[in-house]
Amino acid sequence: MMDPNDESIVYWRKKSFYLNITNRCTNNCVFCVRNYKTAVFGFNLKLTREPTEQEIINELRKYLTNAFEEVVFTGYGEPLERLDAVCNISREIKRLFPEIIVRLDTNGLGQLINPDIDVIMELKLAGINQVSISLNASNAEQYNKICRSKFGKQSFEAIQDFAKAAKYIFKTNYTIVAIPQIDIQACQNIAKEQEIFLKIRQYSGPDLVIE
Repeated sequence: MMDPNDESIVYWRKKSFYLNITNRCTNNCVFCVRNYKTAVFGFNLKLTREPTEQEIINELRKYLTNAFEEVVFTGYGEPLERLDAVCNISREIKRLFPEIIVRLDTNGLGQLINPDIDVIMELKLAGINQVSISLNASNAEQYNKICRSKFGKQSFEAIQDFAKAAKYIFKTNYTIVAIPQIDIQACQNIAKEQEIFLKIRQYSGPDLVIE
């Protein structure tokens, strides 16, 4: 059993097995769970250092079994800050469990993070099956206020470009967090127009002040 006080690079709930491979992120979203919690499902996701690929693979081999239906790159950071690690680890997962679903939860800015690489093709070759992309706004101005991306005004368009390309290769969906500052209907209209499913996530954190 894992000690819940230890830093967790793998964690799980029910049939899903999660990978927390980095705490780095291009965004500083006002609603992000890491702003008000150190733990999710009882696992401490605050990392004092990034684990090596081998350390992550060792944890996979120790805890991942056929009882899980999916492995998800997620956690307290943006996985595509470590694109090589995502791809190499995904290949190892598929070697160990060929039938398991591998999902990437991402802010959709992977191409801006890795400008010299065809990110979607690399993910395809690595065996990624599903991509969940955080939309979280209905326009660029709203996005910048809520998600505070280091890439600024180009971020919102880049997310949509990533999603529109991804949907032809992976099972793809958008997500938004249901806070009052987000126009849910406008986000639904965007998703409908692009023929991408939209998942609405509930927010249970403290009250938000967005300037």
